Amino acid sequence: MNHTPNAAGPLVALPLKAFAAGKGRLGSALGPPARVALSRALATRVAAACAEAGTETVVVTNDAGVAAWARGLGLEVITEPAAGGLNAAAAAAAAEAARRDRAWCLVHADLPLLTPALVGAFVGALAPGTAVLAPSRQGGTNLLAAATSLRFAYGPRSFTRHLAAASHLERRVVVTPGTALDLDTPEDLRDAAALPGGAWLRDFLG
Repeated sequence: MNHTPNAAGPLVALPLKAFAAGKGRLGSALGPPARVALSRALATRVAAACAEAGTETVVVTNDAGVAAWARGLGLEVITEPAAGGLNAAAAAAAAEAARRDRAWCLVHADLPLLTPALVGAFVGALAPGTAVLAPSRQGGTNLLAAATSLRFAYGPRSFTRHLAAASHLERRVVVTPGTALDLDTPEDLRDAAALPGGAWLRDFLG
């Protein structure tokens, strides 16, 4: 990824668990090797979209295989805290951004339709005193950014909790197919493969 990052922009973080540990809800449609391949392909595409948007992108993980993959792409790796979990990974990314005197942006790495333009627009909506949020179709939080610390509350229906956590800030909500459609279920996979930009997913359809 030979893109020059914008050092004045937010630190973009991709929290990632082991590729073999993800996409369990796709088990009825994909076997373990295919789920690993899909998880890696999704993460690679999301990382590329962030890099091509000119962001400085890091990966937060406690998995050695994911760390090796990230370094192979030229990405910095932040070690996920021992407590683990998405909330701990998000807090570690925000803390690292604060140490660098930067805003932060958390991006889920399973967004098959995410593009550099969407990343750029999302990051561009961030300003002092604001929080930018992108909900998933199921009410989760696929992208979240701010210049100050927030109480992270990932999990089912997290978008409402993150809106509340950012109530002291101006909240800007971004809703597009590219930020809302993540891959959790076979239905998600079929829906994404049928949309513009999702044709590459057809290799994973039975």
